[in-house]
Amino acid sequence: MTCWSFYCAVPIEGSPCPGMTVGMNVKAQALLNAISWVEEHHGSAALSDVIRRCSPAVRERFISGIAIEWHPQHEFIEFLTVAEQVLGKPRGQVSKAIGAEGARINTRSMAKRAVMYVASPEFLLRRIASLWSQFNDQGEMRILDINEREAHIELAGLPHPDELFCASITGWCEVIGEAVGFDRPRSEHVSCCARGDAQCVWRVAFTPVRGDA
Repeated sequence: MTCWSFYCAVPIEGSPCPGMTVGMNVKAQALLNAISWVEEHHGSAALSDVIRRCSPAVRERFISGIAIEWHPQHEFIEFLTVAEQVLGKPRGQVSKAIGAEGARINTRSMAKRAVMYVASPEFLLRRIASLWSQFNDQGEMRILDINEREAHIELAGLPHPDELFCASITGWCEVIGEAVGFDRPRSEHVSCCARGDAQCVWRVAFTPVRGDA
């Protein structure tokens, strides 16, 4: 099986991405959301095919994983890699959709509560970005700038940038933009360390900003 991940460098037994190395840890919520998305949108048979092709570690996480547990990020990326291959969509499309679904699940109640007290999308966006460390043990999410038409978001300090992980963040940014009050947000990964760029930056365009009078 071909591996598209940045992690492929040193073999790990049982992994469809033979070179995955251990780097940062993430909360299992992301992987569990991804599993739920595949089953909901493509059915139990497709999910079974994805899980069957994954390493024993990912299969074990599927069986007994708890959302608040930390686990190696490479397991999440492995699932994205296999799901992309099994589902046969254009590269990055599945990962983007999975990231978007995760954002919907994880921010739904928080965004609703915050909007009751705060009218500024910028405040909400910066607040959500500050929560990165609650779900990821390395890296930092920064809001570089925001105006009435677009925002730029940077993800810095990741030990092993990965293209599919970044695709999931593209979907995440789009849904987060809508949650904080942007109208018709469109997220674009304009600069990617996994593609050889110096920074990982997303541009979230929108028109207009609701409640920013």
